[in-house]
Amino acid sequence: MPEISGDDLIEVTVKESAPDFASGQYRVVLQDKQTDRILSIWVGHFEGSAIALGLEDAWTPRPMTHDLITNIFTDLSVTIKRVVITDLRDNTFFAEMYIVTDGNEHVIDSRPSDAIALAVRQKCPIFVSRFLADKMADELDEIFDRMEPKDTIH
Repeated sequence: MPEISGDDLIEVTVKESAPDFASGQYRVVLQDKQTDRILSIWVGHFEGSAIALGLEDAWTPRPMTHDLITNIFTDLSVTIKRVVITDLRDNTFFAEMYIVTDGNEHVIDSRPSDAIALAVRQKCPIFVSRFLADKMADELDEIFDRMEPKDTIH
């Protein structure tokens, strides 16, 4: 995938990370900060739980994995500049973390769930590529079209 420019990004907030009992996964609800459009991604149980803990600023007696990484980043003066959810291919979401250390920016390939779990802890911006948001909206339109009755019975 080509590099995504700022104009191609939609900033989102994480509204919730909650179990989706129909799929057995967690549904992470992302909301466009400008239009309030909702985008959802599904992640595994442990990853979704980690995001929920981060959203709640929950305390655990020992650091969980994402807390550990946050602590390492803090001690090494590494900051997460932004997280970008870039694509969906074969039912797999892709993301990149833009981190800064010693004044140098690095782009790190990441699972969106891990990137979001770290972003909510570090309070850094999260973006979705416009390409992905449009792709997700198109797929939802197709699902709703299939659900609409074709003929009305009176």
